Amino acid sequence: MRELSHFGIPVAEKMDGMAYLEDLKVHITDHAQSPNKLEFLYFEPDSPMHPLIQSRAHIAYNVKDVNAALEGAKVLLPALDCGHMIIAFIEEEGVAVELIELK
Repeated sequence: MRELSHFGIPVAEKMDGMAYLEDLKVHITDHAQSPNKLEFLYFEPDSPMHPLIQSRAHIAYNVKDVNAALEGAKVLLPALDCGHMIIAFIEEEGVAVELIELK
């Protein structure tokens, strides 16, 4: 079962207060601080993230088990342990979908 987490929107410029995720070479805002659950993302030119994630908005869901949610899916970014969560990206209906398993 999926529960809506946030919407991710790529931006062309860094914004104040963005956190930097070094492994993914992306700067992000905290969607928990947005009344509309928006996360803005600025990608470094050499970010390893899939072009679909970098170029179009994505929707993110909390799931109980990321690996189970990846079964049979078109994977854009395999499961990645980020410390307090595991994330992965898949493609559905031509859109990037982020799956988040909170630890």
